[in-house]
Amino acid sequence: MSPDPPGRSRADGWYGPPTGDPLAARLFPPLPGKVLWGLDRMQRIMAAVGSPQRDYPALVVGGTNGKGSVAHVWARILQASGCRVGLYTSPHLVHFRERIQVDGEPLSGTFLEEVADQLRSPIVKRQPSFFEATTALALTAFARAEVDVAVLEVGLGGRLDAVNIVDPILTAVTNIGLEHQDMLGDSHAAIALEKAGIFRPGVPAFTSATHPEALRVLGEEAASLGLLLARVGPAPGRSTLSGLHPGTDLRLKTRSWGDLELHTPLLGAHQRTNVSLAVRALEALPPRLIPSRRAVVEGVASARVPGRLQLVEEGPHRLVLDVAHNLEGVASLVEALRELAPPRPRVAVVGILADKPVDAMLRALASGVDHLILTVPPTAPPDRRWDPVAVAAAMSEVGAAGSCEGEPELERAMERARALVAGGGTIVVTGSFYTVGGVLRLLD
Repeated sequence: MSPDPPGRSRADGWYGPPTGDPLAARLFPPLPGKVLWGLDRMQRIMAAVGSPQRDYPALVVGGTNGKGSVAHVWARILQASGCRVGLYTSPHLVHFRERIQVDGEPLSGTFLEEVADQLRSPIVKRQPSFFEATTALALTAFARAEVDVAVLEVGLGGRLDAVNIVDPILTAVTNIGLEHQDMLGDSHAAIALEKAGIFRPGVPAFTSATHPEALRVLGEEAASLGLLLARVGPAPGRSTLSGLHPGTDLRLKTRSWGDLELHTPLLGAHQRTNVSLAVRALEALPPRLIPSRRAVVEGVASARVPGRLQLVEEGPHRLVLDVAHNLEGVASLVEALRELAPPRPRVAVVGILADKPVDAMLRALASGVDHLILTVPPTAPPDRRWDPVAVAAAMSEVGAAGSCEGEPELERAMERARALVAGGGTIVVTGSFYTVGGVLRLLD
């Protein structure tokens, strides 16, 4: 088995089955909800069913933020080029099936249950974590669905993540931020070392990371495998909410397709970086898989990622839903709000997990909105819930987050926000996947 990160337990962290999703409960027997480091369980489980992950080529993307967006852009471009594409991302927002898609559509619950039955015996024997079992399900389902190529998003870290049993044909690491330090390390360098674990000898490696120490480590790890790490920066362009098609226009120079004028519905300066990384990396695919110029343009134009500056029109006001769940994510959200300038007043409905840098995240968010309503999504893990009333009182006392209040019930928090923007304005929903998913359920 691969060694654990020094000084950290394989049982640290809670990433168990999602609550309130009957399909997820039916798919697997009761499994450990903890993070279990190492690849041995996954290798044995997949070997027991014939190692189906070897039946198709795979692209793997890791990083702190943006990896889900890169994965979606890859999938849409490859689909536009005529490939049958499997897409595996995590976590989901509303329904478990979101995690495992083929050609942009979640696989049916019936199909997933059939695949889970095939995996049941080795899963019972090896007792993987819920995420490991879900990854095994996705990799096996893609083989059963006869995909031409799979796009896989790393769950946590990279080196010891369940996705890393795959031998990819292309890898990318987005940005490197300080998150999950109890499991990945307490510095950018340590976290970058874990993320670089997805690199392979002879396999093109790309990154959009900017932190000097993270870049140094990523480059050294790539060099140790005989690779030259390709760095990709943001493409010039701008995002706008005006016109018939809100989104981002960007200009990108490429070797394979010349100068590209691209439009994507994805919003924010950070998405110019994500799209640039995704497109530039695809130039390094084997010749038979390199998409056409038309496929690149169409794929980027059709890439939508729920919960990433997602717009919902609601009468006189607009909702902006963004899963920013760490300090870097909040910074990108605030930068996007400044660029897009949605109507004021801007009221943020915020549900952050208690193990995050709550104070710093709220201080940053307060600079982009007029009022904060702190809340708790009903699906948040009980041991990771904050006390929104107490946090709001503490922040208000020191004047750290401007106008701030707490409302523990998510539905009531949304009602309060709607009252504050009744004459027009913007409700920003953010803080975690749980919060955005909870509001999407209320809207459904």
